Amino acid sequence: MYYIGVDLGTSAVKLLLMDGAGQILKIVSREYPIYFPHPGWSEQNPEDWYARRSRG
Repeated sequence: MYYIGVDLGTSAVKLLLMDGAGQILKIVSREYPIYFPHPGWSEQNPEDWYARRSRG
């Protein structure tokens, strides 16, 4: 059995693959831009997620 861990953060997503014995087999991380259009605001553009994936 394998397990996948996902950390969906503000500026990146991180994933890890672990086997049933707890051995980490792979860790990957992908960053995406975050925008600050006004003081106190933060936004993401969903098109950036797809653009990043197609380049990756």
